[in-house]
Amino acid sequence: MTAHFEEDTAPENLSATLINREVLRLLFSYLLRYRRHLLAAVVLVAFITATRLLVPFISGYVVDHVLVKKGYAVSLAAHGIDASLQKRLRQGTAIDDSTVFLFRNQLGRLSAQEIEHIKRLSPQQWLLVEPAEIPGSAVQKLEAGMRSGRIKRCGRGQYLFSDATLDRFTNAEMIGLRSADWHRVAVYVLLVIGLFLVQFGASYFQIIALMKLSQSAMRDLRLDLYRHLLSLELKFFDKNPVGRLVNRVTNDIETLNEMFSSVAVALFQDIVIMAGIVIVMLCTDLRLSLVVCSAFPFLAVITVVFRNRARGAYRLIRTRIANLNAFLNENITGIRITQIFGREAQQFAKYRAINHGVYSANLKQLLVYAVFRPLIDFFRWAAVAGVILFGAQMLVHAALSYGVIVMFLAYIASLFEPLGDLAEKFDILQSANAAGEKILAMFKADAAREIDKKGDAGSFVQRHGGRRFKGEVRFEDVWCSYTPDEWVLRGVSFSIPPRSTLAIVGETGSGKSTIISLLGRLYPWQKGRITVDGTDLPDIPYGILRGQMAAVMQDMFLFSRSVRENLTLDAPFDEKRWNEAVRVTHVDRLIERLPGGAQEAVMERGVTLSAGERQLCAFARALYADPAILVLDEATSSIDSETENLIQDALRHLVRDRTSIVIAHRLSTVRSADRIIVLDKGTIAEEGDHDSLLARKGLYYELYKLQFGAV
Repeated sequence: MTAHFEEDTAPENLSATLINREVLRLLFSYLLRYRRHLLAAVVLVAFITATRLLVPFISGYVVDHVLVKKGYAVSLAAHGIDASLQKRLRQGTAIDDSTVFLFRNQLGRLSAQEIEHIKRLSPQQWLLVEPAEIPGSAVQKLEAGMRSGRIKRCGRGQYLFSDATLDRFTNAEMIGLRSADWHRVAVYVLLVIGLFLVQFGASYFQIIALMKLSQSAMRDLRLDLYRHLLSLELKFFDKNPVGRLVNRVTNDIETLNEMFSSVAVALFQDIVIMAGIVIVMLCTDLRLSLVVCSAFPFLAVITVVFRNRARGAYRLIRTRIANLNAFLNENITGIRITQIFGREAQQFAKYRAINHGVYSANLKQLLVYAVFRPLIDFFRWAAVAGVILFGAQMLVHAALSYGVIVMFLAYIASLFEPLGDLAEKFDILQSANAAGEKILAMFKADAAREIDKKGDAGSFVQRHGGRRFKGEVRFEDVWCSYTPDEWVLRGVSFSIPPRSTLAIVGETGSGKSTIISLLGRLYPWQKGRITVDGTDLPDIPYGILRGQMAAVMQDMFLFSRSVRENLTLDAPFDEKRWNEAVRVTHVDRLIERLPGGAQEAVMERGVTLSAGERQLCAFARALYADPAILVLDEATSSIDSETENLIQDALRHLVRDRTSIVIAHRLSTVRSADRIIVLDKGTIAEEGDHDSLLARKGLYYELYKLQFGAV
């Protein structure tokens, strides 16, 4: 059975996962073809992540160790400092052999009892000053401070300033005393700029790698999907509107491309960055980390609810857009019928209803967004408020430093930003998931060439030598139905000798065109056997079978290419065969009238030519193909009498030395057939030549009388 994908799948039937596993397998099957670009993008994520994590960390370090530089001076020999605490205190800045300076952020590694003990030993906070040189105006003030005990000189050219001392120095003097710190600030600023340049370079090359990856993968997927589309049985196209199929090959693949280039690696990068931020925060200060992480359960619930509510909205949007595209494609193609019958108002009303459905679906999606994004921002600012509130209390108790708060605030922005963008990423992911499911449905549809188990062209040519068909066609008790238990053909049996002409006539719906479709293996049959030159039809590869057949149909289709391309269908050009084909079918007269001759472009579906001219081109196309088996399906039903005279002359050349099957309502075109079969409700009612069938005065006789009056 041919797979038929439905656009109006209910949202409840969607997979519970964010991306369908089969869709993921499809995507990675194309991604891994270019694993070099994929690996490069992933490696570059490491550089981007490192810079995103380092910049806030450096900012906090600069605040604590370069700008503020406040802390406690502790003697390692003081009472109550055991060996374990002494070992941890030595991680501070050594002032001399027995004294260390602890920055405020270093106290976070100690317990509350140990911090209180340190504060008792050093009740006053000090500012660490490391002057490269001392301004002349500050020398006396510095000496006076040391005499009063408000300034302590350390053995390494460092000074500890109490808060009360700072007011005695002017801004210029403090800038001079702390000139080394300003130089360090400049160094760290350059370091941050360097990190941003690294991030810029890594992001640039990552985008290049992602673009190469996505474009290469989508190129292959588009080719494979179109190749598969060409191989599908006709009943697939009978059930699926052209607009939807075009949407699959264009818009849906572009949606997957957007996911490749904008979401896939970016989402992985966001997850890595978020995990890195959480780890750094936990290692820096557990208490503030718990304050930030307390929002995570609420965010998880919000995300799950958002996903469940949004999933249906995304699928509904895609469904209605696909319906809109299908409606537009069908109605633009049939615009002549709409205008001839004056149905513009009715068609516009239908379009307005479908368009309103797209509008309603988008509003439903926007309502989901309108709740989700503000909630993310609410919890982001709640986390900021929590850090400020608890951080201020910890600052009072000297359990935290200003730099840690600065670092946490910067990390919160980087932590919640991907969550805020999740709505947009979720939209793309869901669109890609829906697009991938529909593309998979097309791949799962029965491909005529894929289900041809015995149709290996190479082995067939070896067995049959690649020779031209003789053209003997045989139907043996063939039954066919397009839907179960509704038989179109019922036990049809007939044979066509090589190089003879068989005509098939009958009322509309009797099964005439179905016989042609089965011979070309456009549709499967359920019972019976069909052979060509004694070989079962399923044993003949499609390319070889159809390469030796040509058809002239009632509804002649021309591509939007030149006349020459439409007649040769990109086959190797043979000037002698071309001249013969256009001469005997009288297409040369048409070519002479065209401004561009054979290179004149034909508009879509050949609308610039009359029906008779299009069918003359069809005869020329069939003659140029030089088939062993020729099919004429109502080929003269839409042609005026003058053009029919031209075609009757062309027919004599077409049927010469080839097996021909002629299907016609107009019985004047089948008089010269070697044999005529009359179909009635899927069975052969009569069989014979023109004269014998008339003499029998059966169904053929009645059909003939209806067209030509008394016989």
